[in-house]
Amino acid sequence: MRLRWDGVPRLRSKALVWIARQGSSGAEVLLLQRPQRRGGGLHPVTGKVEDQEPVAAAAAREAEEETGLTGELVDLGYFHEYVSAGGKRFREHAFLLRVPPPARAIELSDEHEAFAWVPPDEARASVSWPAHREALDLALSRLAVPGSPP
Repeated sequence: MRLRWDGVPRLRSKALVWIARQGSSGAEVLLLQRPQRRGGGLHPVTGKVEDQEPVAAAAAREAEEETGLTGELVDLGYFHEYVSAGGKRFREHAFLLRVPPPARAIELSDEHEAFAWVPPDEARASVSWPAHREALDLALSRLAVPGSPP
C-alpha cells in the first residue's frame, strides 16, 4: 500500500457511470450483474482511473470496456468518498452515458455475468449503495435533456 508522507493511504479516483436511454415506455437504465467472485449484486459501470488519466476519459473507457457502449457522456458534478474493505481510500465521480434507443448489443466484459435494461424505480431498488442511488437520480434528471451542461 502506498502511503502519503503523513501515513494516510492515498486517495484514488474511480468513475461511476450510469448508462441510460429513452425507451418506448420511458427511461431505461442498464444494470450489470457482478459474479460472486467479484462481490455479486447489481451495479452501474465502475472502474479505476489510471495514473494521469482524466476522470471523464476513464468513465468513457470503463463504459466501453465493460459494455461495448458509447454515447454522450455527461459529468454529473457529483462524487462520494469511501474506504474499501482492504483499507484503500477512493473518490468515485459520477457520470451519465446517454445512449440512443435501441442501444447496440451489449458486449459484457468478464467483470459481469448478466445485464438488464430496467425502469428507473427498479434500478433504484436494486442497488445497495445510497451514493449510487443519488448519482442515478442526477443521471435521470439529465437523461431527457440532450446537451445538458455538466
